[in-house]
Amino acid sequence: MILGKSTDTSGLTQVANLSDELQPVFDQAESKYQIVDIELFFVFRCLPEEYERRSTVRHVKKENVIYFDLVVSEDRYKTLSKSKQRYALSHEFYAFLSEKIQKYKIEHLKVNEFIADMGMWLREIGWLQTKDEAEISEFEEKYN
Repeated sequence: MILGKSTDTSGLTQVANLSDELQPVFDQAESKYQIVDIELFFVFRCLPEEYERRSTVRHVKKENVIYFDLVVSEDRYKTLSKSKQRYALSHEFYAFLSEKIQKYKIEHLKVNEFIADMGMWLREIGWLQTKDEAEISEFEEKYN
């Protein structure tokens, strides 16, 4: 398994920086799921709502890649602190991945185990916090 990512964002939000935090998660997934012959490629888009762009997924069989195109609202994110952006992005990413990957039959991949592993690894990097944890992180961010 190969995991990759790209971003399409302006400098008004932290989405590009936050997506960089995923590298250790991607490394763990690639290591554990070496036998799985697929590439999962994520594009994090933080765009103005006026673009009316929606999140999509497509499987390009010829390339053996599933493209996850996650779109979040620049209008909303630019009003949030970095820790609140991390909270929102992590939950949107995990929900999107969990729902969409189940639609594909990927040889040698136990989807529920993969989703559980991703959740565990995301929590290890400070993603998927509860609302209370995110509030504490925001407080710490402000005063440290």
